[in-house]
Amino acid sequence: MIRYGIGLIVCLLALLPAIGQTPNYSQDIAPILYTHCTSCHRPGEIGPMPFTNYNEAVAYGSMIKSVTQSRYMPPWKPDPAYRSFVDENVLSTAQIQAIKDWVDGGMPQGNPALEPPLPSFPTGSQIGVPDLVLPMAQAFTQAGNNTDQYRIFVLPTGLQQDKEIKAIEFRAGNKRIAHHAIIGMDTTNQANMLDQAQAGYGYTQYGGFGFTPNEPLLAGWAPGMSPKVYPQGIGKVLWKNSKLLLQMHYAPTPIPETDSSVINIFYANAPLTRQATLTPITPQHLLNGPFVIQPNTVKTFRARYTIGIAVSLLNLLPHGHLLCKSWEAYAVKPNGDTIKLVKINDWDFNWQGMYSFRNMQPLPAGTQLFVHGTYDNTASNPLNPHSPPQIVRWGENTADEMFLLYLTWVPYQVGDENIVISVNEPIPGVIMPGNKIYPVYPNPSGDHRTLGFSLEKAGKIKIALFDLNGKEVQVIKNQEWYSPGIQTVDFSVNSLAKGMYLLRIVGDGFDMSEKMLVH
Repeated sequence: MIRYGIGLIVCLLALLPAIGQTPNYSQDIAPILYTHCTSCHRPGEIGPMPFTNYNEAVAYGSMIKSVTQSRYMPPWKPDPAYRSFVDENVLSTAQIQAIKDWVDGGMPQGNPALEPPLPSFPTGSQIGVPDLVLPMAQAFTQAGNNTDQYRIFVLPTGLQQDKEIKAIEFRAGNKRIAHHAIIGMDTTNQANMLDQAQAGYGYTQYGGFGFTPNEPLLAGWAPGMSPKVYPQGIGKVLWKNSKLLLQMHYAPTPIPETDSSVINIFYANAPLTRQATLTPITPQHLLNGPFVIQPNTVKTFRARYTIGIAVSLLNLLPHGHLLCKSWEAYAVKPNGDTIKLVKINDWDFNWQGMYSFRNMQPLPAGTQLFVHGTYDNTASNPLNPHSPPQIVRWGENTADEMFLLYLTWVPYQVGDENIVISVNEPIPGVIMPGNKIYPVYPNPSGDHRTLGFSLEKAGKIKIALFDLNGKEVQVIKNQEWYSPGIQTVDFSVNSLAKGMYLLRIVGDGFDMSEKMLVH
């Protein structure tokens, strides 16, 4: 123990000069950006400017400071105090302060050798290299007549046998006009007949596909939504000789716009034991309908949906338009227990998402789901499409409104509550950085600290604090699962005495440490 304590002292004294300095890009800012921003802010993705290196970040330093201070970015809408989700993209107070201090301090780069490696993202996807790519056969031009358009495109899969899949990723070709997309699956020739009966590529159809396909709701997409990978053993099945029906809702535009979107398919690496089902809660479930929003009013609609069988929820997706302001969904079990599902206090049409629970959420038969959606149809709503406000009803146009909550579920099996959705199998094509620990921030002052680290592969880790004698004084995480990639953990040092400490992260085959001062 004495030898271990002396080793700690020597290590910590060698690192003392770095303590108390202005945050630098290499050690303090790059881990934040690469974790929370770069997946979208890189060439070919939705972010309008890239943040993949020091020079790119410096060019927009003041803007990064402004949008993180206001919490406009990263665009994570669910309230983290209500329910936590997979891929939760929320900056801690310490991280926001680090960005501010870095910008105010002149944005120093630091030692480039200490910068974490940029994750190697696949081209043309957010989650990996797809097994099957189904593009639109040709570009479609949305007329510049300020009118919504629902256009359906038939995409043959070419499959000669059924394929079990773990993910479907929609890639919008023109995000300026892509309002949302619904993907169905069919094995008949009905969609082709409708396509051939209309001029041009695809066919126009409101209120569905014009017929009932084999699978009318295989997947969906809305602005800001990222694709999800099903846990192992759960997924969907694409039938042989099937066609995907891509229903594109194109928003009004004053000038002609062209779109050519793509669907990526990822095959399952292991046999499926259950198929996921997507179920919508709609205005037909309202307790205070009909779904009509009078002008100059703020209206909250409340829906109730009763589950007929025992299920396990994987994720959910709220959907509304421009008048929508907030969402809340919760479940009440037959025994009266309440389960919080999601709460969005500041709904933003441009940043919708499908939110996956960290663990599968079992709900017994007879559970009631309650969904509340609030809409602002007053002149004070800057997004109101009508001036002056008008009566707004359910409709498929952008100026209409919707009340939808999609739920992805599977029939319950014993042990579902122990399935961790956040630890998905690695997808080929995504190269994660190696095991590395980054400096704690803020350091040395501040009661709440943020630790950054990266993992080469998923696994259980322990994070603990040690004093200079090598004694463990605080356990931050004890054998908890983490996904591969760059991670951050917030913790408190309120209970610690002033002095020098060592943070250790111990996992399967590695032991990493970083100094920290409390004063």
